[in-house]
Amino acid sequence: MNIFEHTRDIVGNLDVGYLRRTQQEFFELARLIRVRLGNKSYLLDKYVYDLLSAINETLAYDAADRGFLCSGELRGICADILNGEGNRTDHPFYETAKQYINDHPLTFQERTTQVDIYCTMLSCNFMEFAAPLFYEDCRDTTGAVMDIIFLRELYCKISSVVGEELMEQLNVLIRQRFLIAAPMFCFAQGMTNDLLYSLQWRDIETNKTALQLMLETADR
Repeated sequence: MNIFEHTRDIVGNLDVGYLRRTQQEFFELARLIRVRLGNKSYLLDKYVYDLLSAINETLAYDAADRGFLCSGELRGICADILNGEGNRTDHPFYETAKQYINDHPLTFQERTTQVDIYCTMLSCNFMEFAAPLFYEDCRDTTGAVMDIIFLRELYCKISSVVGEELMEQLNVLIRQRFLIAAPMFCFAQGMTNDLLYSLQWRDIETNKTALQLMLETADR
C-alpha cells in the first residue's frame, strides 16, 4: 500500500472537527471535575493552568527553528574539517566528526557535495548528541513555570476526591487538544528539514543529487 498516495499524506490531514470536539470535551470534563471538587475547585484551576503554561513554554516554531539551526552546526563543523580550519575545535562533536571524515574519505571534487554527504552520514549521530541537550533546555524552561512534583501532588489530591479515571481522561484531552506536536518532535523535524536540504543538493560535477550519489555508493 502506498502511504504517500495523496498530498495530504505528506502535508497532513488535519481533522479540525476532531480538535473542536476534543476542546469541547475538555471544558465539559473540567467543569464537571470542578463541581465535584466543591470548595477545592481551585486545585483543578492550578493544575490545568500550570500544565498548559508548561506546554506553551517551548513554542513549536521555536523548537523546529532550534533543530534547524542545530543541524547547521554540523554543517559548519564538517566544512571546517574539510577546509583545514579550526574554528570549531572546541565543539563537543568536533572530534567525532573529524574521526568519521578521516575514516571515510570522499572523492567528489565539489566541497559542498562532500559537506552535504558527510552531514547526511553523521546526522543520526549528531541528533543523538544534540537532542538530550535540547531536552535539558526544555526541562529547565518548563521547570521555571511548573513544578512537576507539585503537579503530581495536585493530580493525586484531585484524584482522591473525584477519582483517578476522570483525571486520566482530562490529561488525555489536554494532550490531544493542546499538545499536538511535542517540542522534541518539532526539534527533530527541524533537524530533519536541514538533512533534506543536504540530500537535495545537486553536485555540479556529476549533475546528481547527494541522495543519488549516496545510493550509487551503497550499490557498489
